[in-house]
Order: sequence, then C-alpha cells, then structure tokens
Amino acid sequence: MKLYLDVFSFDSRIDFQNGYIRVEIHCNVESTLKDIFRKIPQKLFGYQEFGVDMDFVHCRINGIAILEDIAVGQLVEKFGVSWIIEPLSKRYVKKDLLLDLDLAFQKYQGFFYMANFIYPTEREELKKYLLMNFIATCYEEEYYGDGFLLYIKWLMGRHPMQATNLLRFISHRENGIFSHVPVANLIFPENPLIDDEIQSLQSQLINSSRCPVHKGEWVFLGKQLDMNYGFQCVNKIQIDENAISRCPIFSGNMGTIDMQEILAKNHVQ
Repeated sequence: MKLYLDVFSFDSRIDFQNGYIRVEIHCNVESTLKDIFRKIPQKLFGYQEFGVDMDFVHCRINGIAILEDIAVGQLVEKFGVSWIIEPLSKRYVKKDLLLDLDLAFQKYQGFFYMANFIYPTEREELKKYLLMNFIATCYEEEYYGDGFLLYIKWLMGRHPMQATNLLRFISHRENGIFSHVPVANLIFPENPLIDDEIQSLQSQLINSSRCPVHKGEWVFLGKQLDMNYGFQCVNKIQIDENAISRCPIFSGNMGTIDMQEILAKNHVQ
C-alpha cells in the first residue's frame, strides 16, 4: 500500500511561515501511525529532524484529531490514502507536529497563583491534559480549554475541601465550562468520554438545588437549563484498563470521583 502524505513543516527557532512536505510512504495495513512517522525522511525537515512525539501520538489528519497510535488499515478506511498531517495546534507548534506545552501552560499561571493549595507536582499534571484543549478549533483563545476543565475535575478528587473554589474558577459565563462544545466526532476513533466528563461537571453546577458557586452566575438557572437541554452524564463507553497512554482520559487515570460526596463535604445541599 502507498500513502500520499502532506506533512506540516515548521521550526519555531528559524521559521516565520509554515510549509508542507510531500512524502510517499509504502506500508502494509498492519502498520501503525508510529510506523508511518518513522518512515518519514528526517532530512526533509529543518535541522534534518522531524518533530513528533513518539511516546504519545497526537496530530491532526485531514482535520480530525488523532490521540493514539492507530492501525493504518483503520486510518485508510476513514481518510483514504491521501493525508494532510498537521499538529493539533498551529498556534503552539514548536517543531513540525510537536507542540510547545510549556508555552500553553503559561496561560494558567494566574490560576495557580490564586489556587496556591495545589502542589508543584500537581501543577505539572496539567500538561497531560493540555492536548485536549486543541481537539476543537472553534474556541476563542480566552476559553479555559477542555483539558483544563478535566484537570479541575481531577483536582477535585485530590482536594475535596477545595471543590467549591475549583468550581468557581470554571463557572464564568464568558469563557467557562458552558462554552464547551461536543468534541466526540472531532476525534478518530470517535469517543464521547471527554464530553461525558465535562457534562458531568456541568450537571453538578446546574442541577444542584443550590449552585456550588456561592452567589455564582448560574444560580436559579438549573431548572431552566435542565428543562431546555436535559443535561445528563451517563458514560457511553467503558475505559480500557489495559490502554497504554499518557492521556489521563483515554488511559482511565483520572479515576472515579464521587461528586455527591464532594458536594456533601462542602455543605452543598
């Protein structure tokens, strides 16, 4: 089988504008995306090196986000044999498909300054979630990011006494949790788990008899929103316990959070 690839090329150290490298790759259907990346000639790219994360594959093929190492047969069935391969985010690209997560991390320094109960090692955990910020391309830069919302949920499991404060950070009307748009069909293979996790947080905010955020913007809106939109959070898929991935969502490393117990501890009736 022959694949016809247009691979995004950019080096933030020397380039002012990106380009695309045309590559033809011979492979079999049992190969995976990592195998394809290994076959791409390094010498065609800046400093004769191809920037890609081989530990945790992430890229965009024909506009669709890829967050795992997928068999070529599956990819060809979905995209055909002509692929445009790009980074998840062109704004934060460091080298070709590799993103500068340290730069993306800087956006949240104000949050960490206010949430000074978060340990340094826990701050670093945010970087594992940041890639999920870039699945959808329609968000404004001011939006907190899907990955950050999931990170907040992870923090709530570690700091249940701070649940109210953590929810307050993401409940703003303009750029908070209700700005989320479904991303299940923007990923291949399609996966609703990110949407389900975020909708579970939305449900806690709007379906409680009293909003966890004291005098927050969403007080009194619970019944109206529930009637209009019917927010529910029932996971539709099982997490593969054997999955090997740094992604905390797809690997199941977020764990199970008992939101009712957390809210009860914080005196939310």
